Amino acid sequence: MPRHWSTWTSLQTASAKSAWSSAAASATSKRVPSVANPSRPARRSQSAADMAKRSSLSNRFPNPETHGEPPMNTLILTLAQASTRPDSFPRELGLGLLLGLALLLTTITFLSRYRRCPSNRILVIYGKTSHGAAKCIHGGAAFVWPLFQAYEYLDLEPFVVPSDLKSALSAENIRVSVPTTVTAAISIEPGIMENAAVRLLGQSAQDIQNQAQDIILGQMRAVIATMRIEEINRDRQAFLAKVNEAVSGELEKIGLSLINVNIRDIEDDSGYIVALGRRAAAEAINQANVDVAEQERTGQTGVAERQRDTRVAVAAANATAEIGEAKATRDRRIQSAGLDAEAVHAETDADARKASSRANQHVAEQQARNRAESASKEADGAIRVAQELAQKKAEEARAERERARLTAEVIVPANADRERVLIAADAEKQKAVRIAEGQAEATLVQMNAEARGVQAILDGKAQGYANLVKACASAEQAASLLLVEKLIDVARIQAQAIQDLPIEKIMIWDGGGQQGGLGSLGQKLMGALPPMHELAKQVGIDLPAYLGKAVGPAPAAPESPATGA
Repeated sequence: MPRHWSTWTSLQTASAKSAWSSAAASATSKRVPSVANPSRPARRSQSAADMAKRSSLSNRFPNPETHGEPPMNTLILTLAQASTRPDSFPRELGLGLLLGLALLLTTITFLSRYRRCPSNRILVIYGKTSHGAAKCIHGGAAFVWPLFQAYEYLDLEPFVVPSDLKSALSAENIRVSVPTTVTAAISIEPGIMENAAVRLLGQSAQDIQNQAQDIILGQMRAVIATMRIEEINRDRQAFLAKVNEAVSGELEKIGLSLINVNIRDIEDDSGYIVALGRRAAAEAINQANVDVAEQERTGQTGVAERQRDTRVAVAAANATAEIGEAKATRDRRIQSAGLDAEAVHAETDADARKASSRANQHVAEQQARNRAESASKEADGAIRVAQELAQKKAEEARAERERARLTAEVIVPANADRERVLIAADAEKQKAVRIAEGQAEATLVQMNAEARGVQAILDGKAQGYANLVKACASAEQAASLLLVEKLIDVARIQAQAIQDLPIEKIMIWDGGGQQGGLGSLGQKLMGALPPMHELAKQVGIDLPAYLGKAVGPAPAAPESPATGA
């Protein structure tokens, strides 16, 4: 149920009760006290009066269930009439209800004019304000007075400004193009926000974007005009800092704040930036080649050293193994030779015993055959032969044993030393070859770099000579100008060449003319003296006076005698 309807119901009930109480009191005061058994007509008249009073109250305060919700003006009029009737409605209650209703209407009106500002907008209140200018509110609320004030909103959403700068003139008078994307938004800083209210209120988003684009392009041109292309291309952060500083200050004048500057690329029509990239790439490639050559040389040297150490270690191990094997072989051969010698000695003894036995047998036989002297001699000869043979075999065994000892103790170590020396020499040779190759490569790289430097100098001289010839009227004048510049150096070189020569006198030969050779020479010398004095005065030198005074006329040349016909 609405609030004013419940108020109406309570007012109706209170008024009805008050009216009925007043009517009952009035009827009681006018009624005569009844006896114990009052008459029936008197009761009927009282009942009729009460019914009439109730009907009057019902007409004055209709039932809400049958008549519906009363309108506001009817409610106010009824309250006013009830308050003016002291017999039907209390005056104080009516005044309180009127004040409450007025307060309710005031509250509704206030709430309808109370504006709240979201965080992504700025509430601009203009009209009659305490500041004298528009009042800007961000993230708060304010009351807008009707008839005296009005309000609008400024959107704080960021917007993108495409700023494709083309043909901007740099400090080197080279035109560059800088495609850029700038993100900006209306500022919420005090002071700058008021600038936005003054200059951007009521404008469309496209108009605001166009204004920002004009400001950004102008400031970027101004920044590029103070920088060289190499600075712009090499130090992007410094370029961005200058652009931010220049653009931010100008955008704040119209109430905008700079959020981001994104430079997509830097281009020029003349190809200067591409040439810079090629030069940097070439320098990087050359340096990388030098570094690679250096590392390869170091690696090859290290590999050669490792291989040399490995070969030396392997050779030493092999030599040790061979020495051990040789010693074992020597011992084996010595033992074998000893055994062979013992066997030969045993065989010799056995042969000797056999021979002795045979000889004894032969002697016995010979003795038996009349002890012939020849048999005894043969037996002695056989014994000597057997002894000589056994001695020869023993000497051969001793020689073989000595040869085995020499092989194990001298030849094998000598071979091992020779192999080790050969391996070390080969390693040193490989190291020297690697070092020489590395030095050759380094020398080649250095000479290539020097050649490029000389080529650059010669190119510069050629360009300078071409410009000199272009500036002069002809190539002969350019050559003369270069010769004049070198005359001082030529004179200095000539003076240095003859400064140590013993010169006792100088003779001047002249072909003569007019009055003879000597006269012509004297006249020339005398004619040169006054200009010499003038030149000396101009440079601050005072020549002696006798250099400018002529003693007399130059001597005339003797006339040759006339020859007769």
